[in-house]
Amino acid sequence: MMTKHEKEFSFITLNIVLLLVILFLPLSLAMAGDLPDTGQTKCYNNTIEIPCPSPGQPFYGQDAQYKRARSYTKLGQNGAVLADTAAHESGWLMTKDNVTGLVWEMKTDDSGIHDKDNTYTWANAQSMFIATLNQQNFGGYSDWRLPTVKELTFLANSSILYPGPTIDAAWFPSTQSSNYWSSTTYASSTDHAWLVHFPYGHVGNYSKTLSYYVRAVRSGQ
Repeated sequence: MMTKHEKEFSFITLNIVLLLVILFLPLSLAMAGDLPDTGQTKCYNNTIEIPCPSPGQPFYGQDAQYKRARSYTKLGQNGAVLADTAAHESGWLMTKDNVTGLVWEMKTDDSGIHDKDNTYTWANAQSMFIATLNQQNFGGYSDWRLPTVKELTFLANSSILYPGPTIDAAWFPSTQSSNYWSSTTYASSTDHAWLVHFPYGHVGNYSKTLSYYVRAVRSGQ
């Protein structure tokens, strides 16, 4: 039989464990998604490109030396899984990133709401384009949004060289080699927002009043 002191110690320990679960569960859920490979294939020293070093050599451990997966699935209406050979004409509407779980809107070349040539100011991208997708329940979903700048960079593939677009074109056709808005406001100047420049795959920030391309995303659950 446990003594009073042992019972009190057990009770305190249990409460500490429960507190830790409460504190760290949201963090573990937030980190549930993985990160795709950047596509980087080259190594550098402080000034120039070098052969990728071996363990123990200076500059070992660069991005190019760590390979991760890039994997996608074509989706149709209501998230129906399609064959890898499916075309837009056969119902391909969205592409799921199997690594991050994000589901991305397919762009088209048909003068419609998804047309690759459509551009928007940062505000209109959300109040007009995203709002229309959600009103139309595009793909069977009404939770479309602009991607954060981090999410948008997940699409950039650094193994594809300028002039790009630096993206896996087989899964994201009709992508412009240009700027795509993210939802992330530039903290130092809130009239600017971050975007991804797909000719190179790097990020930058520009005035929200300028018109650039947009690709909608929804969080895969």
